[in-house]
Amino acid sequence: MAILLAVLSGCGGDTAADASTVRTHFEELAGFEAHLKILSDLEQSVLEYEVDYVYNKKDNDAFTITAPDSLAGIGGTIAGTDSASFVLQYDGLVLDDAMPQRVGLTPADALFCLLDDLRRAEPAQVWTEKTSGVELLVLRFAQESDNGKVEKQVWLTKQGYQPVCAELYADGERVLQIQVMSYRET
Repeated sequence: MAILLAVLSGCGGDTAADASTVRTHFEELAGFEAHLKILSDLEQSVLEYEVDYVYNKKDNDAFTITAPDSLAGIGGTIAGTDSASFVLQYDGLVLDDAMPQRVGLTPADALFCLLDDLRRAEPAQVWTEKTSGVELLVLRFAQESDNGKVEKQVWLTKQGYQPVCAELYADGERVLQIQVMSYRET
């Protein structure tokens, strides 16, 4: 379906220049605050979370779950310079053994790893779409490893590269949807 959308929407503009400009934007971004809605479809259960996320280039990222009510207030920090070396901490404790087999596909680490892709990775595809009158730039990243294939698709506003939403796939199955409800660069 995603490939069909790419073909139908066409590749507007110079996609190599767009990808390079996006990388530069996120490499230079000092910080932002965002409120996210995350739909996790891992295995046979679908869970919905809302999270406040604070990105800080020079320090740790922080997140706080705001919904569902049963988890509201739980938060943590993510330290590290890239998705291969990040550390998830909760209340001063490092969660070492609880790391997923595939980094970047859980509600806790998805945005951190997606930001790492936007800063460092070369997208497999780039195209533009128009939604509700807003021109969006869509980047699709694909990674193959011993643990299988991971694909990430992220929609950014073409003007300013504000994240709008993302979908993450493991072996062709969508496992996470991230919707950015509010976003402010700091």
